[in-house]
Amino acid sequence: MLFGQSISATRWSSNPSPPKASSRRDGSPTPFPLKNMPKYVFTYFNGKGLGEPSRLLLAFGDEGFKDNRVSYKEWPKFKPNTPFGQMPLLEFDGKTYAQSMSIARYLGNKYGLAGDTLEDALEIDQNVDLINDLRSKVAVAYYEKDEALKKRKYAEFNKNDLPNLLKKLNEVISKNNGHVALGKLTWGDFVFAGMFDYIKNLLVIPDLEKKYPVFQKVVDNVYSIPKVKTYADAILVIVKRDTVLLLFYYCIYKNMPKYVFTYFKGKGMGESVRLLLAYGDEGFEDRRIDAKDWPKYKPNTPFGQMPLLEFDGKTYAQSLSIARYLGKKYGLAGDTLEDALEIDQNVDLINDLRARAAIALYEKDEAVKKAKYAEFNKNDFPHLLKNLNDVITKNNGHIALGKLTWGDFVFAGLFEYIKILVVEPDLEKKYPAFQKVLDNVYSIPKVKAYADALNK
Repeated sequence: MLFGQSISATRWSSNPSPPKASSRRDGSPTPFPLKNMPKYVFTYFNGKGLGEPSRLLLAFGDEGFKDNRVSYKEWPKFKPNTPFGQMPLLEFDGKTYAQSMSIARYLGNKYGLAGDTLEDALEIDQNVDLINDLRSKVAVAYYEKDEALKKRKYAEFNKNDLPNLLKKLNEVISKNNGHVALGKLTWGDFVFAGMFDYIKNLLVIPDLEKKYPVFQKVVDNVYSIPKVKTYADAILVIVKRDTVLLLFYYCIYKNMPKYVFTYFKGKGMGESVRLLLAYGDEGFEDRRIDAKDWPKYKPNTPFGQMPLLEFDGKTYAQSLSIARYLGKKYGLAGDTLEDALEIDQNVDLINDLRARAAIALYEKDEAVKKAKYAEFNKNDFPHLLKNLNDVITKNNGHIALGKLTWGDFVFAGLFEYIKILVVEPDLEKKYPAFQKVLDNVYSIPKVKAYADALNK
C-alpha cells in the first residue's frame, strides 16, 4: 500500500455492548459514541518530524487511517486550505484539527493512554511539555538561515540549555522506569518515540541514545508493541478486529486540594493560571518570586522553570499543562474529546504566536533582534494574528466551542505579554474581537474581584 492510500476502516460487531452511561453535573446523560467509528485522515510531510507520534498512536489504536503524506513541493498549494497554515492535521467526522500535541493528546485520551485521574493527565502533560521545550529551543538554532548566527545560537544553546534539559529528561524517564510519566505506557511515550529521530537531527547528536541509554528504553517500549511494530515495519496498518470507544470521564473529588501557585511578579506565562484559580474559587497561595531570587529558587524546581502548581505533596510545571488541568477540573474543557481537541488546537495557535515572537524579543544582539522582528512582521505575525482573529470571530468572542473554556483564560492571561512580544500596544484596537475575549473573562465576578484586588 502506498502513502496516501486509504487504510481499511474499523468494523464494528453487530451488537456491541455499550458502556454504562455516566452523567454530567446537571444530571443529563453523557452521550454515547456513534456506532460507526470516525474515519481518520492524517496529513503531514513524508517524514517523521512532528507527525510521527500521531501515526504511532493511530497504529496503536488499530482503527485504520489514511496516511496522507504531502511533499514539500505540494505544500504551498495545500497550505491555504489548512486551519492555521501548518501541519500535521487530523480529519474525521467532517472536521479538521491541527496542532501535533493536541492531536496526540486526543488520541491518548481516546485509547486509554492518559492515566486514570486529572492528576495523571497533568503529570503526562508537564513531561511532554519538557520534551517539547527541548525541541522548540533547539529548533531556534536549527532553522536559523544565517550560518554564522546559527553556529552562535547552537553554541549558546549547547552551553546554557541543552545540559539541563537532557539531565531533567533523563531523570524523568529514569524515575518512570523507561516511560515518560506514571511509570507505565502513556501517550507521552509515543510523543518521545515518534519525535526521537527528529530531536537527534535537531541536536546534531546522532548517538543520543548511547549517551542516555534510558531514552532508548522508551523507544523500545513503544516500537515493541505489535501493532506499532507492524506499522513501523511496513508503514501501513491492517485492521482485523472490532473495537469500541472508551468513554473519557473524570471524578470530582469532595475534598479539594490546597493549591500553591508560584511564578514571577508579572503576568507573563503565569496569569492564565491565576485567573483560572480565581474562577475556581477554592483559594490559593499566590506566591510571587522576585527575579533576583530566581537563581536560588531554580534548582529546586522540577524542570528549572516556572510557573509551578503545588498540591497534595506534588509539584507540577508547564503553564499550559496546569491551565488544561484546571480547565478540566472546573468544567471548562467541553463535553467530549473532540471539544477538548478543538480547545487544545486553538490554544496552541496562541502559543505559536507567543513562542515565535519570543525568539525576537529575547534576542540579545540588537541588530539581529531588529532583523528578526522585520522578518516576523513580514512572514509570521500577519498570518498568525489573522488566523487567531478568524478563530475568535467564528466563536463569538471565545477561543473555542463558541462559549467560555479554559482557552479564554489562556488568551486573557497572556494578552498583555503578547502585546509586549509583538510590540503592538494597541493590538485590541486593531482586532476588536480580542477585546471581547478579555471582557468575557474579566467580567466574571470572581475573576473581576481578583483583578480588582491586584490593582488596589
